[in-house]
Amino acid sequence: MPVLSGAAVVLLQDSDFTRHDIHLAAIFLFVIALALVMQAIGVVISAVFAAKLLHRVNGIADVVEKRTGPMLDKTNQILNDLAPKVQSFTENAEQISYTVRTKVDELGVTVSELNETVREINGRTRVQVSRVDDIVTDALVATEEISHTVQQGIKAPVRQIAGIIAGLRAGIETLIERSPFKGKK
Repeated sequence: MPVLSGAAVVLLQDSDFTRHDIHLAAIFLFVIALALVMQAIGVVISAVFAAKLLHRVNGIADVVEKRTGPMLDKTNQILNDLAPKVQSFTENAEQISYTVRTKVDELGVTVSELNETVREINGRTRVQVSRVDDIVTDALVATEEISHTVQQGIKAPVRQIAGIIAGLRAGIETLIERSPFKGKK
């Protein structure tokens, strides 16, 4: 209340200074009122545009609803029709998965056994290959020794025979050259 009485005292004073202030206050009050009117006009214009936009969006929503409604109904119907089939498919996939898992486990055991058998055969094969290698090596050494013995057995008599033939040849050539019949043909 003291504020109102202070404002009344200022307004009721009769001096030039207060008249000038009252005049300025009236001008500012008019400017404020004009700004509020302009703001109200802006709000009304915005409301009109918003109403038009809302009406337009409602129209678009109605068109979209009319066009997509049947598609959504069909989609819903398809989903309802497919639900049991999908359930059946899921159950079958689960059974297949279980069966495959069982068979994979069985196959794993079989592969392990096969791997062990292959290792065993590989070890035996290495032993046999080693034996065959020893036999072949011994046969090659024996063949080389036999070949060397045969060569020595043949070379010595052949050398002797060659020596004898060379000696006979030299002797015959010498006899022919000394022969009295050589010049008389």
